[in-house]
Amino acid sequence: MLNQLSPKLLSVIALGASLLVAGCNKPTDTPSKPAQEPANTDKQELVIALDWVPNTNHTGLYVALDKGYFAEQGFDAKIVQPSEDSTSTLVANGRADLGVYFQPNMVKRLNKGEPITAIAAIVQHNNAGLLSLKSLGANTPADLHGKRYSTWEDPVDDKTVASIVGEPLNPIPGETTDATTALRINQFDYILAYYSWDGIHAGLKGVETNFFYLKDSNPVFDYYAPVIIANSNELQKDPERYKKAMNAISKGYVYASWHADESANILIKHAPEINADLVKASQAYMSEQYLAEDGSWGRFDYQRWDNFFKWVYDNKLIDKPFAPQAGVSNDYLPNDGK
Repeated sequence: MLNQLSPKLLSVIALGASLLVAGCNKPTDTPSKPAQEPANTDKQELVIALDWVPNTNHTGLYVALDKGYFAEQGFDAKIVQPSEDSTSTLVANGRADLGVYFQPNMVKRLNKGEPITAIAAIVQHNNAGLLSLKSLGANTPADLHGKRYSTWEDPVDDKTVASIVGEPLNPIPGETTDATTALRINQFDYILAYYSWDGIHAGLKGVETNFFYLKDSNPVFDYYAPVIIANSNELQKDPERYKKAMNAISKGYVYASWHADESANILIKHAPEINADLVKASQAYMSEQYLAEDGSWGRFDYQRWDNFFKWVYDNKLIDKPFAPQAGVSNDYLPNDGK
């Protein structure tokens, strides 16, 4: 998924001139660096791996880079784009310090014993859902039963969708970089997508769609997507390093929440290849999603986290249940999260 929005998911929920479905990955060899400041050899290198090409899930990272928040904490930060679905591998193998990932995608990684821990929630609530053309006539998720579902064949995502629309699915394997166009040319009938990108992009194109949020069908699907992950072993070795990094990142997302237009322009500045109109519209939406009601950023509700993993086990997607608070921690966030 974003794998997801990754979800690819996850979740959620491509870029380029109009790259769409959040959750897909696009490789690049060029890291993003602060335009205004040369690398400082006195600073510690901090490598942050995205899940995909730059988008509004990542705005706070670029704000922290552009505003010098990383430098204030003693870091020479680099934001890089990994090859497909490799973010967790980079973090687990110590080749990246932090990565953008999704709770559903962590299932298979934690099940394999990969040393990754989610240490911040980028948004407070999941905006992943099922997107279809309004002309399809689906007024409820159940109306999608039997319709052609675009899938990247992730077991957790597919089971999530099946539990909402009903078994069995009618899957169409493959991925698309433009969900709206793919729907219009009849490649499939519906897709798991993120409103923050695909839903908004459809509106900008003037295409009438229906969007059913996963969490509206079942609160257990208000899982965390996207999140920031770190290497579990490195967190124990040097917790202060990660607390400093999260101070900078938290400051970036709080700033982005209060300055949507400026933050959108910062993202466009660092990733000029992206669709500027889409970024600005998406950022207007996302800036209201980053913070909790108390104004804090990044904190997890452990019960929500555990409830989703319990659903994963109850649906036989893993052989044994995860321990409570498996793969998650609030310990590295600023005390006030602001």
